[in-house]
Amino acid sequence: MREYLLYIKVGGESIRPAQAYVTPCFSVDQSFWQEREGCQLHVIGKSPSLAIAFSLREVVNARLADRQESSRAMSEEGLAELRELAVSTVRETASLYGREMMGEKPLQREWFEWVVEERSVAVSHAEGARTGGLGAKEDVGISSLLEGRALLWEEVETLLMKREVSGPDLTPILHRMVLAESADWQPGVRVSVKKSWWKHRLELTCDRCGSKRKEIELTICHTCGQGCAYCTVCLGMGRSKCCTPYLLVPSRSTVAREGAESRLQASQLRWTGSYSADQAVAAEQARRYVANHRPGATQFLIWAVCGAGKTELLFPSISEALAAGGRVLIATPRKDVVLELAPRLQRVFPQARVIAVHGSSTEKWEEADITIATTHQVMRYYQRFPLVILDEVDAFPYHNNPMLYRAVSRAVQPEGKLLYLSATPPRYLQKSLVAKRKGWFRFGARFSLPSLSSSTHVLLPGRYHGSALPVPRVVTVQGLHKRLKASRPIAPLLELVRTSLQSERQLFLFVPRIDDVEKLIGYLTKFFPDEASQLAGVHAADPLREEKVRAFREKRYRLMVTTTILERGVTIPRSDVVVIGAEAPVFDEASLVQIAGRVGRSVDDPTGTVLFLQADRAPSPRAAVKQIRNMNQLAQTLRSGTIQT
Repeated sequence: MREYLLYIKVGGESIRPAQAYVTPCFSVDQSFWQEREGCQLHVIGKSPSLAIAFSLREVVNARLADRQESSRAMSEEGLAELRELAVSTVRETASLYGREMMGEKPLQREWFEWVVEERSVAVSHAEGARTGGLGAKEDVGISSLLEGRALLWEEVETLLMKREVSGPDLTPILHRMVLAESADWQPGVRVSVKKSWWKHRLELTCDRCGSKRKEIELTICHTCGQGCAYCTVCLGMGRSKCCTPYLLVPSRSTVAREGAESRLQASQLRWTGSYSADQAVAAEQARRYVANHRPGATQFLIWAVCGAGKTELLFPSISEALAAGGRVLIATPRKDVVLELAPRLQRVFPQARVIAVHGSSTEKWEEADITIATTHQVMRYYQRFPLVILDEVDAFPYHNNPMLYRAVSRAVQPEGKLLYLSATPPRYLQKSLVAKRKGWFRFGARFSLPSLSSSTHVLLPGRYHGSALPVPRVVTVQGLHKRLKASRPIAPLLELVRTSLQSERQLFLFVPRIDDVEKLIGYLTKFFPDEASQLAGVHAADPLREEKVRAFREKRYRLMVTTTILERGVTIPRSDVVVIGAEAPVFDEASLVQIAGRVGRSVDDPTGTVLFLQADRAPSPRAAVKQIRNMNQLAQTLRSGTIQT
């Protein structure tokens, strides 16, 4: 069981005359300060709870911030007061913890262990002294492996094991990095007391995902043997808790260590395709944004409709970042998209190392030039990438998820670039990054359209092949769900299925809930029994999800019943789409636009049928149709030369 010691450093070259520190190995601190300056180290106490030690550090430093109190800390009387302050703070924290753990009348017990220590150590500066501080070969090697990562202690051990680094005691090495300010550390879950005139309360915060008290579970921990707490929100990424150190190591430089020649090789683009005139303008504007080192230009939006070739638009930007020696992260909410993008990027950047990082990935601990990751996995990165590309910013689970917003923003290096990519950007991004063109008129009324470009965005309203986006047909079917349950004919649905099969096309059938997948499969099997072998269903919890999607791509299935997991990132030539239950809340405007975008994506087949079946009139299908029509109109206007780029 680890113990964490709280001490005060007095004197030396620090701007503040006295400051509190937490250490897991006091001897390392003594050696570290000896190498740099002479000072006095006054021990206050120790605890197996890192959160308690950090909470006391903040309390003590707040007292020491007062210059008069800081001067008193040098006296025996002042140190005694600080030790008593630590004891009273632990008691108050334990009382509030017990109340939340056991109710208004908590069980009287010692929830937290705190041992007072009264000792002081004089550290004399020994110039040239070296006791294995940061800079030793072993330290530098581990520091290099951890650069740009945010990991719990157990994850640090896993990473080093995967990279075949064994032998050294991690504790002194990692703590030397913290003292040298090449890393930061904190408890996985912070504990503090929020004081007010009315009622004091316990505050708990997960430092990894930012979750607060409601998402944090109190427990008696088997590791530290006392009161503890862990975060339930990011539990799938490993247990972030009060007694677990959480290490954050920023990248020290944007320039790759391998040298200019290898950087240029990695950045070489081997793409045999070509851009349309509109695509070329959009791709070049995004590249210029990445190449612009002006401070403050940190966010850019590529707003390109479904089928505009968004991935291809990224190629020049990625090449620019790689040539400058930086790593590139492409974050996307869906594992399916990660698996599709990785081989595509590897083909066009054959000299670059490309990895796919998701929950079951074997590459999550590897180094790479281009990392393609689900947004949840981005939580393990910290100030690592000069360029982060966020694909499908409006998609679940990223959209409206503060935890993932925080993860993505922390993955970007200071003054790095964050490039958003979406066909349906959320309103807050449109408001902050998209300029408007005013003064347009329609039917005698003034209205505004989004500008085609600005310093913070570029808009591509047309598809790469020049054909319009298929406009969905919205049909209201009274008793839609009752008809489906009773296997009664739903004419528009049966007609579309029959037409698609006769035309040798494939058909996506979207349903709002997982339970609806099997219901619709049973319904279709009754009306099309000869096509039963051509029919499959898939959803997020399906263990055969990847195999079924692959079979659909390979045309081994003609009909695919699915939830919204296939609304994005999946391209099937010669396909049609039907949404059953388009009035359901899960099918918002952005989702329906994305679903409609599955159709007509190839040059050989730029058209197709999109059908929205709703049980009742709903706003989202109408809004989706309106957005698609507006984009078609804007693309037509652009092609006619009425507006300029």
